[in-house]
Amino acid sequence: MSAKKKVLENSFFYIFSSLLVKAIGFLLLPIYTMFLTPGDYGVINLVNGFIQVANFIVAFSLYSAAIRFYADYKYDKEKLKNFYGTIITYILISGVIFFGIALIFKELVITWFFEGISFYPIILITLMSLMFVSLHRIHQSILQGMQLGKKLTKINLTFFGITVLLNLFLIAILKLGVVGFIMAQLIANIGYFIFMLLDLKKNELFTLKIDLNILREALKYSIPLMPHNLSTRIASLASRIFINKSSTLALVGLYSIGMQFGMLIDTIQSAVNKAFQPWFFEMMNKKDIDSRKEVVELSKVLLIIYSLIYMGIGLFSQEVVILMTNERYIMAWTVIPILVVAFSVKSIYYFYINILFYYKNATRKIFISTIAGSFSDILIAFLLIPKYGMYGAACAFLIAKIIVVSIVVLISKKYDDIGYRISKMLGIILPSLLFMGTGLYFSYTKFLTAFSWNNLAYKIIILTAYIIFIYFNNKKVIDNAIKTGKIKRILKISKKKNK
Repeated sequence: MSAKKKVLENSFFYIFSSLLVKAIGFLLLPIYTMFLTPGDYGVINLVNGFIQVANFIVAFSLYSAAIRFYADYKYDKEKLKNFYGTIITYILISGVIFFGIALIFKELVITWFFEGISFYPIILITLMSLMFVSLHRIHQSILQGMQLGKKLTKINLTFFGITVLLNLFLIAILKLGVVGFIMAQLIANIGYFIFMLLDLKKNELFTLKIDLNILREALKYSIPLMPHNLSTRIASLASRIFINKSSTLALVGLYSIGMQFGMLIDTIQSAVNKAFQPWFFEMMNKKDIDSRKEVVELSKVLLIIYSLIYMGIGLFSQEVVILMTNERYIMAWTVIPILVVAFSVKSIYYFYINILFYYKNATRKIFISTIAGSFSDILIAFLLIPKYGMYGAACAFLIAKIIVVSIVVLISKKYDDIGYRISKMLGIILPSLLFMGTGLYFSYTKFLTAFSWNNLAYKIIILTAYIIFIYFNNKKVIDNAIKTGKIKRILKISKKKNK
């Protein structure tokens, strides 16, 4: 199998598993919204936001090192085994220490992150889950670095299925509410930890030890990435904390539903990038012009497909929210288009950031963009949320993404200019957003809280017009992609994803 075909195959597996998980999650929304109030969703969102921040602290961002160093160690099985053993053992020790510190300073933890939420049992279970979530993620990064997309997909689907069953049992049957939800995460991640150890042992990829030389090299790569990885997640958590402090946990819940839809875009882009990034590193190692042209060509095809996804989510999220959730959640749809714009801007980031990940010295500068963007996000959210609520949070998020992308593009060009052009990328993204805005006119002005078949038909017409527009404006690259078979394989992802 060619390296390029491997990227497309892994893209399929990553997207299929990620979107199937999201799809099932949406199908379960009627059940979750029946047994969980918007306030409950607010608590869950704060808990998840805290874990997303804290797991990078526990793991010292070694997830990135697990992916990057596989390319260097893959031909030395013993060194690879020592590398994985070292980072896993280190995370185990770090997790236990973090848990102990959090217990000692539990009052500060409540004040800073969980105002209005009891420590026992909600916050305690959250802290217990943290180390296992971190270890879960490092195993996922190991499989990603090894480009084992099919295996990773099977594991993800199995894990998700078990988690859903636990959630349904604890929430719907035992009626444990929020406690049931976070207990399900804890139980599932403990089970995953046991599986991870067995899997790595079976493949002779783990030994319980710490090689200080290897650890030093890995941390030298990963620690500079911590500000980058943490800052965006801190900003996201801060927005929810501000909403909670200035309004209610219920509004946090509505915002979290809206963010779920926006994250669909990021799920797709992130899934593709999991396959794209290792291939990108290999193509860059070839040091020839043709390989770089191939990277740029495939990137443009992917961006065209992304633009169709922006349109679909942005246009039809209203109907999905109305049909799939309890009436208490209906207004959540109104914030989704703003989030779609933000994630569409972020799509540019995914292409340029791989350049900085490739050049090891450049990783030390990635934090500049994320800290600048996150600081702006936090500051703007602090100013806008008290007056505009979740819309202020969404606008702050959008501005932050624009700042992050701008800085990443400028920094990457100092290391390499492989042929990406912002003007051409915007030429694909901006029209999709303009068409989306046109399609949402009646939703905001006439059918804010009501489902309308006429409005739905209007949106379908707008989407059809956009598909025609994007084809004739990119006819050459699309026809070429069809002839070479690239776009055909990618479109299969979308078809199977929608089944």
